[in-house]
Parts: sequence; C-alpha cells; structure tokens
Amino acid sequence: MHSDDAESAFYIVRGSMHYTLTPRGNAMLIVLMAALLFACFFTGHGPSLPILSGFAVAGVFAGFLQNIALRHHVNQFQSASSVLQVRAVLILSVPGKASVSILWIAAFALILLIVYDGGRYATLQTMLGSYAAFSLARETVAFPALFALRSE
Repeated sequence: MHSDDAESAFYIVRGSMHYTLTPRGNAMLIVLMAALLFACFFTGHGPSLPILSGFAVAGVFAGFLQNIALRHHVNQFQSASSVLQVRAVLILSVPGKASVSILWIAAFALILLIVYDGGRYATLQTMLGSYAAFSLARETVAFPALFALRSE
C-alpha cells in the first residue's frame, strides 16, 4: 500500500468533519479575528500599519495555498475531525506545506518584533493585531474552498 493510500485510509474512517472546515465555523473564526483586529485599533496605541500590512499579505498568500490544498484533498479533509488531523491532511500537498510554512514564518516574525530594537514594536496591540490580520486574510481567502468540502 502506498503511503498516501495509508494516510487516506486513516482519515476516511474517522468521525465528522472538524468545525473549522465548515463555512459556519470558519465564518465565526473570521468574525472573531476581525473583532480582535478592530479592538487592537481602539485600545491604547494602535498597531503599526506597515507591520499589519506585511502580516495581512502573508495571510493572503497562505490563504491561496490553503485554498488549493483544501480542493486537492476533499475526502481527507471531510474525514478530519481534530485540529491535528486537519494539519496532517493539510501537509499532504505542497501548497498545504507551503501554507503551514508561511504560518511558521509569521510566528517567527512576531518573535523578531519582540527582540528587534528592544521590543519597541512589540506592543500588545501590534502582536495581537498582526496575528489577527494574518488569520483574517488567510481564512477569508481560503473560505470559498470550504463549500467544495460541503458539496462532495
């Protein structure tokens, strides 16, 4: 049995699809990230727009790659019932691996904000806002692919 077949068989037997892969669950996540980003602008010193823009652009790229990965492994995603299973299916494809890599690069960039220039740019609003901008962009761009998961 080919390793992809073995991985596919594992996911097909599992329970119902993880809630973040449903349009409703993902829409709730998008609203939560939008609210967090909005709140970051209205509390204290708002986040740095150039920094937020960089994270949002990275999120758009990650979202496009995630969209492709979702469409390539519909059956496996439909069978993934936990976050770990979703991640395992996501990294079955090159676009999915690239999407996860961009997430790790964004996390590393957040760490750099803390250590660069004595952490001058690492305000709570900028850190949370940057993550929210990345996640909002990624989930919004990947959102249309979730309807492919429903229709199969």
